[in-house]
Amino acid sequence: MATIRYLLTQKADRKWGLITRTVGMQDVAPGSPYPVGDHPEDYLFFTDKGRTLREFQILYITRGGGWFVSAHHERTQLRAGDAVILYPHEWHNYAPDPKTGWSEAWIGFTGSFAEELVRKFFPDETQPIHHVGLSDTLYKAYAKAYEVAEDQMPAYQQQLTGYIALIVTSAYARCQQLPYINNPDTENINFAIKLMRQNLNSELRMEEVAAQAGMGYSKFRRAFKDYTGLAPAQYFFRLKMERAKDYLLDTALSCKEIAFRLGFDSASHFNKMFRLYQGSTPMEFRKQ
Repeated sequence: MATIRYLLTQKADRKWGLITRTVGMQDVAPGSPYPVGDHPEDYLFFTDKGRTLREFQILYITRGGGWFVSAHHERTQLRAGDAVILYPHEWHNYAPDPKTGWSEAWIGFTGSFAEELVRKFFPDETQPIHHVGLSDTLYKAYAKAYEVAEDQMPAYQQQLTGYIALIVTSAYARCQQLPYINNPDTENINFAIKLMRQNLNSELRMEEVAAQAGMGYSKFRRAFKDYTGLAPAQYFFRLKMERAKDYLLDTALSCKEIAFRLGFDSASHFNKMFRLYQGSTPMEFRKQ
């Protein structure tokens, strides 16, 4: 089954900096010829020659497997859960394995914002394949984008911009998150973060946090920094400073009262640490 839409654009659409050219989803049965269906001249594709597009496309494999090759990337096996970034003016070629077939979804787009968006998260043509896993969020984003492209209600191009952003950022997030899914250390770190949030009024020792999370301190510190980007003590300090900003903006509490609530030994110590963090005194921040 193939559902494909190639979209027309108007001059007003181009002002948004992102134009959707094509959206599609299809199942390719084992042994079926590939590609499936008829395509406009700009999208003609023969697996004995490959092709070059004038737009970005993001291809997502949700079942089966196959292969991919491009000008900057050697031939590589694809599997379910892989997302492939097709870059403009980059020769590429791909096909499902005849033994398994595959299910694929794709969206093609161009424009100045498209260039900025993709390059920010996936800047390198030498690394076009990203294993993002099977994601319900990602699959539904493609399915909803196809519905919008099929209905073509007023401002549908602008609506598709949101789905493209969701697909790009979800694929990036999945790349970062996948190593932590079903990882026992992740559960321990989330427990530690919860413990920190519950004890912002104390001078919580990170060795105690590690022990309560069931981890040795060296391993805990290393895993925590990999997961959050910050050492545990730095993370705890930032939690305190962000809570202090909430108090300053949303309450009439004095600096002395805020210092007490956040476990600082004095208002002067709190003021000093807040200034180091924020670049202004608590009172200056409140006035701003």
